[in-house]
Amino acid sequence: MIINSSKLIIVFVDIQEKLTYKIFDYKKIIDYVLKVIDIAKSFKIPVVLTEQYPKGLGKTILKITESLNELDLKKIEKTTFSCQASNDFRKHLKRKKRSQVLICGIETHICILQTVHDLIKSKYNVFILDEATGSRKLIDKELGIKRLKQMGSSLINFEMLLFELIRDSKNPNFKNLSKLIDK
Repeated sequence: MIINSSKLIIVFVDIQEKLTYKIFDYKKIIDYVLKVIDIAKSFKIPVVLTEQYPKGLGKTILKITESLNELDLKKIEKTTFSCQASNDFRKHLKRKKRSQVLICGIETHICILQTVHDLIKSKYNVFILDEATGSRKLIDKELGIKRLKQMGSSLINFEMLLFELIRDSKNPNFKNLSKLIDK
């Protein structure tokens, strides 16, 4: 299945102050999340931002929060590991009427894994952006990815996302967004 901007919603999972900097290769994850935000703005793709118990884990890191302006954004605080277990999250996805979900964030083997499992059970087509997901230990991410693929989600990389959305070099977003590859 190819990603389609009119069917897609993007979910950024728990990229928070007290956890993000403990994640393996966190700088790369942050860089790619910022690129995905640029894509969301260009294609006007709705975004959900979740925070796992922000009183304990802090808010979303400032660099990401500052870049979220101009987006169709829904912020959801949660205590469950699966975003889909949140009634607010489920209702929001239903209201947006999108069948494809792109997942970015942390941690791959916990919140992302449980969210994806529940999204697939709810008949969503789920895409995991490899460069924009992570866990504290690389082995945990790798095991999480393995299970996510077994569940039926699609593991993609940034260029797949970008060019599946653009589809044609004549697309008005092509010139501007293709610059994100070299960043």
